Amino acid sequence: MDSLLLMSELVGQIKAAARAIGFEVAGIASVEPLALDNIAFQQWSDAGFAAGMYYMTRRPELHAHPCALVPYARSVITLAVDYYHTYAPAFEHEHRYGRVARYAWGLDYHDVVKPRLQALVSKIEQLVARPIHARCFVDAVPLLERAVAASAGLGFFGKNTNLLQSQSGSWFFLSEILLDLDLPADNRQVKVSCGTCRRCMDACPTDAFPAPYQLDSRKCISYLTIENKGEIPRDLRTALGDWIFGCDVCQDVCPFNRFAKDTRWPELHPEAGTGPRIDLVELLSITTDEEFRSRFRGTPLARPKRRGLLRNAAVVAANIGATATVPTLIERIESEPEPLIRSHSLWALGQLDSRRGAAIAERALKCDPDGSVREEAEMVLSL
Repeated sequence: MDSLLLMSELVGQIKAAARAIGFEVAGIASVEPLALDNIAFQQWSDAGFAAGMYYMTRRPELHAHPCALVPYARSVITLAVDYYHTYAPAFEHEHRYGRVARYAWGLDYHDVVKPRLQALVSKIEQLVARPIHARCFVDAVPLLERAVAASAGLGFFGKNTNLLQSQSGSWFFLSEILLDLDLPADNRQVKVSCGTCRRCMDACPTDAFPAPYQLDSRKCISYLTIENKGEIPRDLRTALGDWIFGCDVCQDVCPFNRFAKDTRWPELHPEAGTGPRIDLVELLSITTDEEFRSRFRGTPLARPKRRGLLRNAAVVAANIGATATVPTLIERIESEPEPLIRSHSLWALGQLDSRRGAAIAERALKCDPDGSVREEAEMVLSL
């Protein structure tokens, strides 16, 4: 009993230290396999819903087995970091900006959260008065981290597949520390649910939820604009609206998110990164990978690389009627070495200026060496 009491006190001290370091919520999870969650994940993957995210299915033995990932692990500390911010500035020339998902307004959370996890490990070593073996993860390993967090009471699954907290919603990042301390697991499943609400499903611009608690990544705007390495399907392009990087629609409409408070982490504030909007003309004018990396280094927007983000910019330009981008789109079509950018720029030009679009499509059909660009030219000419 004394030993159990001491461990319980230690857990309380660890959670207090986590809050002092900046984590909003901390929980202790078991390292036991997550059998049911693994079955659900496998069914999701088998249905093709992982789309092109092959890295998610590459190491299936790790998904539900913390000890397969870290053999010496005896428990998991799972932690949440709020990233919500109400920042909503007015923009001149609103019709030339693409919108960025809220999680990406500040600096890259992977880089921001990891040092604080390591600081917590150091604090735990002080508390137990000995070195410990631990590994820290921020959304970078195959572990089913939402399932781990849910098992420790950090939230419940919403119909939009996000983990929700009844008091603050879903605007938070998850991270984990797998360590060699045998801490008592919280084992407090949250009993709250979405009930009959289906606002997220009804609001999704691309109908990416085939059923409650299921997401088809092939239709998800966040997947299409970030993880997708190829073209954006033509039948989904207009549905992107002004979302140039990610999408927040299913979170914006969630009733639980009305309780969200601004993050305490200055690194996640919009002033620290790119903020909520990106100028399309400026973005489409970036001509080299070096310039792109310099512009977006240290932010989540570096993820899709220049080819992906400029692809997105072309689609958004067409969707919002950004005629100011027409000269830059023509430049991209005529001098851009990346076929993915050329093809999407050609599509956008055809939407924005059918006369010039047709003229340039004629030239592309005759001269462009890439089949996907010539195919896009044929589509423009058929309009």
